[in-house]
Amino acid sequence: MRRDPQAADLAQLDAGELRGMVARLRSENSSLASLSNFLQMQSEREKAALARELHDSLGGLLTPAKMDLAWLEARLGSDPQYAPRLKRLSDLIDEGIDLKRRIIEALRPSLLDHLGLASALQWHVDDVCRAARVDCRTRFSDKIGRLPPDLEITLYRLVQEMVVNVVKHSRAHGLDLDLAPVDGGLRLVVQDDGVGIDDMETALLSHGFSGMVHRVRSVGGSFDVSSNPGKGTRIEVFVPL
Repeated sequence: MRRDPQAADLAQLDAGELRGMVARLRSENSSLASLSNFLQMQSEREKAALARELHDSLGGLLTPAKMDLAWLEARLGSDPQYAPRLKRLSDLIDEGIDLKRRIIEALRPSLLDHLGLASALQWHVDDVCRAARVDCRTRFSDKIGRLPPDLEITLYRLVQEMVVNVVKHSRAHGLDLDLAPVDGGLRLVVQDDGVGIDDMETALLSHGFSGMVHRVRSVGGSFDVSSNPGKGTRIEVFVPL
């Protein structure tokens, strides 16, 4: 029976050398986690800046175009020679305005900045569940006020990923989301009535779950998931304030 060379090398190390190796690994993991957190937050800030630029630049183009088109429609709209082309042009401008809105919302949800986390999550969950025909029930405590911007966007992205997983993979008919303050922080619970997870160990190694766990740990929180095949999945998150 062949022995693992690495295991053999480790067996030759004394206690002090092993402690040193563990300390170095912890230091390297901590550095990588800090770098990852920095890159994640930097990415969100760049998305927010791009969303503002698109809003200002495209808004400065599309709004005057819509006004000029209205001027033309008032003068030529009754002429059968021009009416179909004006209608087509109006539809194209409307599509451009809607596309601009969807891109900006994907980059940085405006409700998050203007009304806070609860309102942004309510709109997003309702929108996704309505499109997927999933019955969603949300509960947001009245005691949730404005949070630090980095924490708000982290929780928003986290719920985005959770809801996407439910819609894509769980075949659930219903989803419950609860966000409320608890001692020292906030508790987020998302539960569905879908098919559940057969192999939890493999699922936790997937990019989806790994990304969620990393987001939670980046703000010093904890992540717990439980599931039974055929009985749905429950995810509970705690983030400190």
